[in-house]
Amino acid sequence: MTAIEGHLVSGLGRAADFTQIDWVRRQLIDLVGIDPHPGTLNLALRDELNRANWRSWRSMPGHTIEPEDGACCRARCYPVRIAGRLPAAVLVPGIPDHPEDRVELVAALPIRRHLSLAEDARIRVDLCRPLAARAVLFDIDGTLVDSVGAYLEVARVAAEPLGLKVTEEHVRRALATGSNFWKGVVPQDRRDGDTVAKAMSAHASREWPRVLRERGKVFEGVAQTLDALKGLGIMLGIVSGARPEVLELLRAEGVLDRFDAIILGADVTRSKPDPEGILKCLSQLDVAPDAAVYVGDTPIDIQASRAAGVRVVGVLTGAGDSAMLSTYWPDRLASSHARLSAIVASA
Repeated sequence: MTAIEGHLVSGLGRAADFTQIDWVRRQLIDLVGIDPHPGTLNLALRDELNRANWRSWRSMPGHTIEPEDGACCRARCYPVRIAGRLPAAVLVPGIPDHPEDRVELVAALPIRRHLSLAEDARIRVDLCRPLAARAVLFDIDGTLVDSVGAYLEVARVAAEPLGLKVTEEHVRRALATGSNFWKGVVPQDRRDGDTVAKAMSAHASREWPRVLRERGKVFEGVAQTLDALKGLGIMLGIVSGARPEVLELLRAEGVLDRFDAIILGADVTRSKPDPEGILKCLSQLDVAPDAAVYVGDTPIDIQASRAAGVRVVGVLTGAGDSAMLSTYWPDRLASSHARLSAIVASA
């Protein structure tokens, strides 16, 4: 019941148009973390076993997409993974003539091209079930704390006195990839480029505690999400490369005391995507990697989780968007921490 297999066929294009309607797109992002790439993947179910499994799927409530313009039908969606890798969603339009043997899939990436699929290829689609876990570990920046704006501000404060500009795109890319924060800000033809970059870095380090206090904030509802997980008997940890001052935001909001183990950048010799921090945190919790889930907002969070043997949920509240995170094949995507209660279950 948790998997179906079908053959890739050409579709009618109706669902592709549907997913690009603004309110449909917004609800797909919110419900299943998928910002749909234009176009859908259509599968034909050619045997009774897969058609029966598909009928079983459709009997489940799934997530309801509610029309907002009065002109469209209601639809349902189900989070899935295609070929065991790519996060996607099955879309079921609420129309009476929808074929019983046809499955329509949407993803944040062009599915055919990303998976190099030929026409009539046989494809497995797995229905996402809750991830059973004894421990859930969290990144901080972009996951628990809304800090992208603070990073942008501190970069601006450090760069502008030198006549340089920093864009939000640059900041997000650096945070998402773990690349040098100042590389690309300083023109390559500047002979004093290294000196300028070091000066900006030092200036930013001095200003960061103040900017974080003024611009950073804990995402709304984090305490309730953590309490729901702890209510299931799940242990909680933090694994982040952040500096210690960010913990003050969590402490001020009464969130910090909910965690059973905390590993920051100063506690490891190798930063993400190396798995050292995740494995060290799990050792403190006495939890095996296959019984844990990591929650983060960047590709390096996904890479570190994979290296540690931990399942991973990518959230869309930080540096990485739906397409970027999908490229690294997280187990699940979520619009924010608030969706975790439906994604994680007690082991």
